[in-house]
This record gives sequence, C-alpha cells and structure tokens, in this order.
Amino acid sequence: MTAGVGAFCAAAVAAGCVWVLRDADGYVTVAAAEGGRAAMPFWSSRALAATVTRRAPAQHRLVPEPVDLEAFLGRWLPGLGRDGLRVGVDWSGVRARGPEVEPHELAGALVVAGRAGPRTVTGGAGVG
Repeated sequence: MTAGVGAFCAAAVAAGCVWVLRDADGYVTVAAAEGGRAAMPFWSSRALAATVTRRAPAQHRLVPEPVDLEAFLGRWLPGLGRDGLRVGVDWSGVRARGPEVEPHELAGALVVAGRAGPRTVTGGAGVG
C-alpha cells in the first residue's frame, strides 16, 4: 500500500466513515484510462471531497455523502469488486486523480488500520 492509502485508512477509521460524491444520476465513477479499469473515488473527509467539487468545473453539481465504515467494508467494497471497479482514495487536484487500489486490498488495509486505531473495524459481510 502507498502512503496515501495508509493515510486514507487511518483517517477513515478515526472518523468512522468515508465520503463519496453523488449527483442527480447517482454515485460518481471515473472512466478508465486507456487499458485500465474504471474507479469509484472515496475521500477520508468531507472537506477533501468538497474541495474536488469546488476545483473541478465539470463536477459543480456533486454533493459529498458519508458512508458508514462498516457499510463500506460490508457492502460497498464487495460490490465494487463484483462490478470490476477499482477504488480511488483521497483524489485531489483539478483533474481529481490519485491512488487507486483493488477493493479487497483496501478492505484489508482498513481492517489493519482499525486494529491500530481508535475503532474496531471487522469488515464482516452484511454489517451496517
């Protein structure tokens, strides 16, 4: 895992949630670069997610929405894996890009961070 993914996990565990962007059509996914796979980005804080909505002109209608960490581990990440999507973490900048990981890898990193952090994160299926 990269330092950025580790920082995301520590912050998400401390907060007990992650943030996703939503618009009138649903949750944001980002098309794959040539030869890659599409990704769904998440942020470790509302402030980071909101920064992307302000900086990226095409994304002004996006609203940050919290996702409980247990639901993220128990439903969201397995679903993203089944759908063949990667997970973007704490993307930033005008082009809103950053680290991407496989859903199962992020789940494992969050469980490890939960053991070291202030909350217990189990990642059990059907939680939340």
